[in-house]
Amino acid sequence: MRICFVVNSARTQKASYTTLHLAFSAYRRGHDVAFASVDAFSQGEGADIVAEVARPKQGRLRDAAAYAKALTAADAPREDSRLCDFDVIFLRNNPNAGAAEGDRFNPALDFGRRLKQLGVLVVNDPDGLSRAGSKMYLAGFPVELRPKTLVTRSVERVRAFLRELDGPAIIKPLAGFGGKNVFYLARGQSANVQQIISTVRRAGYVIVQEYLPAVAKGDKRVLLLGGAPLEVGGVVAAYKRMRPKDDIRNNIHVGGSRRRTDFSEAERRICDLLRPRLVADGLYFVGVDLVGDKILEINVFAPGGIANIDDLYEVDVATAIIRDLERKVELRSVYPEPIPPHVFMRA
Repeated sequence: MRICFVVNSARTQKASYTTLHLAFSAYRRGHDVAFASVDAFSQGEGADIVAEVARPKQGRLRDAAAYAKALTAADAPREDSRLCDFDVIFLRNNPNAGAAEGDRFNPALDFGRRLKQLGVLVVNDPDGLSRAGSKMYLAGFPVELRPKTLVTRSVERVRAFLRELDGPAIIKPLAGFGGKNVFYLARGQSANVQQIISTVRRAGYVIVQEYLPAVAKGDKRVLLLGGAPLEVGGVVAAYKRMRPKDDIRNNIHVGGSRRRTDFSEAERRICDLLRPRLVADGLYFVGVDLVGDKILEINVFAPGGIANIDDLYEVDVATAIIRDLERKVELRSVYPEPIPPHVFMRA
């Protein structure tokens, strides 16, 4: 199998990244693995899409850390390659990272669509990513699964929503990521509300969301593959993220901690309700953040957590995903006529 991972930058990959774990697993299984930075694509008058791709220098790479070091080395091999020659293009770039304010152009989606039309298996599906790339994607799921939410740029509507909610709330940018500019508003709070709204509005639309008290006990990241909770060795690929002291965010990079967790039948039911939409949209590998019986967020561009899950449970999540991709590529190869790639997301 030939597989190319599209990332923000091939030169900044780290051993802890989920993409790196996936790539190293594919490398260990004997596949041709390449990385393409999202700003390295080209297309002329013909159908071919070319990108500069990077690979680790040949040699024995014993673990993910050695693989990352070889991939990001100054002398790592780089060459122009036709992307339609790959069996799988795995889109793993975060369109918000490094983007200028107001810039919503994601070249990976446009080039990904063209590659999909050429018959390449592109995951996650670029059209599905376009639909699911906003936090507004949650609005398409049953009301019972999500907190009360308002999306707006109107200060008056924010204030009206807070009055009607009559409880604590979270306000954050609609296009935000990584816990940046996330604020907690207490019930009836009046101080600094105008300043908070103005700060969040600088990034565009604002999302105001009912605060779920259960989040104080952590949120749960669950990895879904083909719309179903990923299970490896009898373990569901999930872990709990606990907030640091005096912070409302559970993100690991701001000091949150990770813990093992159980996976209840109620949480499995939530995932079952998500599955039809995720599969229909070709969203093959997804991260879902749960608090109690509610979904906080669906991560579709570059869901992470493999390193945490592997460490907590001593399993190998990446290999389970690569094996599943191998099966999909094999299934596609037996059909003499082109089959739409999204069909194989269900297989």
